[in-house]
Amino acid sequence: MVGCHGIIVGAAVVLLVAALAAPPAAAHALLHRVLEADSMVRAEFYFPDGDKPYFESYRVMGPDDHRPFQTGRVNALGEVSFRPDRPGLWRVLVATEDGHGAEARVRVDADGLGEEGQVSRGLSRWERLTAGVGYVLGVFGIITLWRMRRASRARA
Repeated sequence: MVGCHGIIVGAAVVLLVAALAAPPAAAHALLHRVLEADSMVRAEFYFPDGDKPYFESYRVMGPDDHRPFQTGRVNALGEVSFRPDRPGLWRVLVATEDGHGAEARVRVDADGLGEEGQVSRGLSRWERLTAGVGYVLGVFGIITLWRMRRASRARA
């Protein structure tokens, strides 16, 4: 029993060291910024490493709309532009083929535009690493508790 526990702890330590020693990978978060130009909304999407989501699908949803106001593909500059026809909260949703995406929210007032902020920025490398370590330790903790309970029942 003690030997198995040592193996579990050893495996957890090896996984932790491997995760910390791994070279930094480009994050897959899809970021954005919103710009205004002549009553047009221009939302620029980009990855943290500077790459653009070239020609990925997007949808523009108007305030309280159930169907898209506009659909299409992100242009070669990583931009989506549209001209809102009424005030309210507009959403620009971009999704990549590998499942990553972002949502830019733009508040359109009678006076002009204002960005609501990033809704889907993804997790930073350290947030993902911390979550991964937590998951690994949680799984090993559950296995250890299960084995201890099983051993105590066998003794009784």
